[in-house]
Amino acid sequence: MTPFTVYLVMRNTPDTNRAQLMDRRLRSLRALHDELLAVGIRVTPLPDLADLEVEITNVSVAGEGRAPSHAETTIRAERGHILSIRLSVSGERVELVCSDGTGRETAEHFAAQRILIWLDQSSRPRMTDLAHAPTA
Repeated sequence: MTPFTVYLVMRNTPDTNRAQLMDRRLRSLRALHDELLAVGIRVTPLPDLADLEVEITNVSVAGEGRAPSHAETTIRAERGHILSIRLSVSGERVELVCSDGTGRETAEHFAAQRILIWLDQSSRPRMTDLAHAPTA
């Protein structure tokens, strides 16, 4: 059986003009790319050949946007970041939110696992199988 293939994208948003936010989003994009490869999902630059489009919609730090209390400063450092992604195929969209886990597991690791589970449970034929299907 051929592996799943995804088209991984991150669109520009009005807040990406800040260097710190853009850097965080690009690091997350690269980390998700690597995690997808690690679970056996190929990433393609061609959306028409993908089984699924995966869009990173937001990357934020837990507790960001408000002044933390003294006790929350340590907790926020331990919580890490939150990754929001959108899965799209044939007009169907699913939004997923993943965060860093306890220990060393990253939000991107959890996102790749959830994407793999979602693809495994899908009853759609794979684009890679259709692209290489024998002709009559």
